[in-house]
Amino acid sequence: MHLGMTSALNKLGHKSIYVTSGRIDLPDYVKTYYIPYSKLFRNLPEVPSVYHNQKCVKELKKIWDIERPDFLLQYHHDFNIGGYQMKKDLGVPFLLHCDFIQYWVKKNWGKLYFSKLLKLAEELQWESADAIFVVTNITKQLLVELGVNSDKIVVNPNGVDTEVFNPRKIETNVKENLGLKDKFINGYVGTFGKYHGIEYLTKAIKIVIKKIPEAFFLFVGDGELRPLIEDIIKKDNVGKYVHITGFVPLSEAPAYMTACDVLHSPSVNNPDGLPFFNSPIKLFEYMSMGKPIVTTNVGQQREVIINEDNGLLCNEQSPEEIAECIIRYYNDKDLCSKAGIQARSDAIEKWDWRINAQRIIDTYEKIKI
Repeated sequence: MHLGMTSALNKLGHKSIYVTSGRIDLPDYVKTYYIPYSKLFRNLPEVPSVYHNQKCVKELKKIWDIERPDFLLQYHHDFNIGGYQMKKDLGVPFLLHCDFIQYWVKKNWGKLYFSKLLKLAEELQWESADAIFVVTNITKQLLVELGVNSDKIVVNPNGVDTEVFNPRKIETNVKENLGLKDKFINGYVGTFGKYHGIEYLTKAIKIVIKKIPEAFFLFVGDGELRPLIEDIIKKDNVGKYVHITGFVPLSEAPAYMTACDVLHSPSVNNPDGLPFFNSPIKLFEYMSMGKPIVTTNVGQQREVIINEDNGLLCNEQSPEEIAECIIRYYNDKDLCSKAGIQARSDAIEKWDWRINAQRIIDTYEKIKI
């Protein structure tokens, strides 16, 4: 995300300066200041957070005096009220990028000890920000329900660098290296996380191979659900139809996507009933690669993919419907071609990072008036 955004801003003629506590791979033209975490942070992440926040603000004020940027764009993180303090102390224009509500994430997917402090930190950030960028309509709705002014919330989905993920520029020997030259390859590229639904794609394999013996499934990535996936593969006796690469460098992802005939994003809603609130970058990368896509009709995916136009939609948690879509693509080459062409066109016109970056600049121009 950070690489795509900085590249897009640069193409639009804007200079980015990054201040970060984590190492980020950015282009040489992006000036970066590094404020390291405490050595205790990994083991006791909530305890040193307040101190680290104050340290960051102190350093950020020095950087602000040196660089004199037009505005501050902060990526929302738990317990970090840097934007609030910079706005309060220096009156800087403060834009906040908020992927989701950290209180919910920590409470449901992690460990949370100082819940009142985290709630307060988030409320201070939301109240003081001149504009808040969220990646989905679902997140906007939830913020409004928490009392955030809807007028300053801007939905700004994730995107893709359509020049990096450009099928005309990518050469690949993945098929040859893996001995898959004559296979009909279904690919998944990303993390094996609890809401990614990859287990349902895995369960579809035994259905597909009965109809398409030359079908093959290429899983590019890794994650917490890998043991579950491997158990399904073993139980269904489909090991010879699957290859799991493990994590690969982002730079190699386009080559793996190029090798695939169909790409998948089988995401699911959260088990506690909360809708799928992510803006999946891999979906936009798939589209940019001009590939036919199978995706579930959850969250933003059903807003981006139009069934039988730029992809195929199916219900979540349904291996049978995933298999049906794969078989349909296999039997209908015209549909494959049409879906891939339209997906690539939509990626360029709607989901390129330059559009995302321009939306940020336009928002800043409005608030400075």
